[in-house]
Amino acid sequence: MAKNYFKSYIWLLEILQSRGRLTLKELQSLWLRSSVNDEGKELAARTFYNHIHSIADIFGIDIACDRRDNTYYIDNESEIGGNSVRNWMLAALSLNSLLDGSAGLKDRILFEDVPSSQKYLTTVIQAIRNNNVLNVTYHSYDGPVPRSLVLEPYCLREFKRRWYLYAHKNGDAEPHMFALDRMLSMEIGTEKFTLPKNFNAHEYFEGIYGTRVYPDMKPETVILRVSARQAKYFRSLPLHKSQEIVEENPEFTVFRYFITPDYDFKQDILSFGDSVEVLEPQEVRKAIGDMVRRLNKQYNGTDV
Repeated sequence: MAKNYFKSYIWLLEILQSRGRLTLKELQSLWLRSSVNDEGKELAARTFYNHIHSIADIFGIDIACDRRDNTYYIDNESEIGGNSVRNWMLAALSLNSLLDGSAGLKDRILFEDVPSSQKYLTTVIQAIRNNNVLNVTYHSYDGPVPRSLVLEPYCLREFKRRWYLYAHKNGDAEPHMFALDRMLSMEIGTEKFTLPKNFNAHEYFEGIYGTRVYPDMKPETVILRVSARQAKYFRSLPLHKSQEIVEENPEFTVFRYFITPDYDFKQDILSFGDSVEVLEPQEVRKAIGDMVRRLNKQYNGTDV
């Protein structure tokens, strides 16, 4: 039933955004003709008002009524584009609603699978929203056996088709990364926690490229020379939000970043082959060169 309600929320938001102000009677008429209305039921006034409250609670979007003509409208529509999490939720739910209501589309639109979003993501989001601890069984790839942990969930981050929870556990000074796909069980605990006032997720990940925050590694300037063809992809989808163009010509483009050049970054640079070259810093350039030599030895039997 919750799934149908979510589709109803998205339908209501889309209708008010595309058609503007509408009376309840007009909304009820449109709802009867909507493909989202699987059961063909009328939109009762009480259900409609419950939807309004739920939309405000979940998405932070206010639907108001103009008593002069009894029309409903989105009161804070200018704020809809300002919240990346809300945009992600709206886009995901809206697309799901569209696919469910359109026969045949599911077999013609392909998505990358994100396994870690299927089982525990909604539970984590609920715990974050209500500041509840999470009781989890976690099996790290480096650990011999699973561990039972009580975590205070600080924030979530998606990276390369995996979701990561950054949470604090007793005895640790800082939050740590926990991959959702390494969790064997999870339930929301009754105990509440208080998020530290000085914790800001955006600031916490400022300059971070991959998933792990290294206490001994600080962001620094990284310069890449990228082939003309590959540079087109970098422009349309930046490697990192700090990306800036330093130089460009018909043969290559030089990009500058302010990031921590961690393991994930070096792996990605290698994946671009000879179309991307690290110019600075020299330590990173040398590290990439050493990795290339090891690969050459592995495949060709020589490190030259």
